[in-house]
Amino acid sequence: MDDAATQRRFTRAYDSDAVDSDEIATALNRYDGLDSDGKDEFDDLLARNGDDAADFAARSDSDTFDAIVSPCGARSAPSLGGAGSLRTDRHHSVAGPSAALKQSGTCPGLPDDVRDDFVTAVSDIGDDELRNVDTKGALDSIIGFDRNAQDAATDLIDRKGADGVRLTNDATDLADNVDGLESDDVNDLIVSYDDYADASDVGRSPREIQNDLDSLAQNDVGGLYEAIRERAGGPNTNNFKGLDGEVDAAENILDSDDAEIDRLETDITTDQGPTDIDILLEDGTAIEVKNRDYDDVPSYAEDREIRELTEKMDKYAEEKDSIAIATRGNPESADVLQAVKSNIEDDYPDTTVDLRKIDSPSG
Repeated sequence: MDDAATQRRFTRAYDSDAVDSDEIATALNRYDGLDSDGKDEFDDLLARNGDDAADFAARSDSDTFDAIVSPCGARSAPSLGGAGSLRTDRHHSVAGPSAALKQSGTCPGLPDDVRDDFVTAVSDIGDDELRNVDTKGALDSIIGFDRNAQDAATDLIDRKGADGVRLTNDATDLADNVDGLESDDVNDLIVSYDDYADASDVGRSPREIQNDLDSLAQNDVGGLYEAIRERAGGPNTNNFKGLDGEVDAAENILDSDDAEIDRLETDITTDQGPTDIDILLEDGTAIEVKNRDYDDVPSYAEDREIRELTEKMDKYAEEKDSIAIATRGNPESADVLQAVKSNIEDDYPDTTVDLRKIDSPSG
């Protein structure tokens, strides 16, 4: 090792117990296997990140390490040996650029601060979890993201650890599994996950939402890309809360076997203006999903809530004679919902309005 500063930083990482003897040996083997450009890249990375970079060099899988020091391909020997934590059941090519970079026709490096954030976040993941997550796949995704999504993804990995890696990979895979979903939609989804995870008492975890999206995609539920595009992205977590409730309700319908989903996000045009039906069942039932508990509405706000929801349900009733409103809590005991039900059924005698729980939206 020719660079004295790099040698001191490796020594400091070992002396501080950031890496053990096997891990420091692995990190040094990797460093020695780099070409001159790769060593320059890692020298800078180590200078900026200290022990975290040494830990990353010791414990990340070889493909992820190669991609960090050279986003367009490996600059290190493909077989490095070393610590047992390097073993993985994943197999990636170390010879070429990622798919995202191939598609772009260019090989841009990550901005230094994004690279640093990724290295720091991955270095905090424990050995057992690190062996079982595809950090290289997440890094490839991050390289292809726009800048907002890059920051959001590294923040998710820092916040959620191994599950942040899985979230990044699973969200990216949706673009291959959902017709109509584009890279910009995935960027927005990642940003919304990060914002949603940061908000207190908003809704379910990003992991739960992603699980539902994966299931709905596997079941070829129509309108999924419209639901994501309509509600993901932007600074309003309440908008994303709507997607949380909608996919939760849709997944519960799939689980119940009591009804079949026609599609999500069905646009309709009525004499009272356009709107969209959150979930349309094959039997024609139109479900409006409200991801909230209407028992919590203060008395001074009840009239406004009744008016606004009645206006929305008026449009449903003009097109459908079977309507449901699915909410959190106990909708049967909510005065606001009972009033809306009464308003619609009085104005449209042939229409029935069912009040349902998001947990059991199929009735």
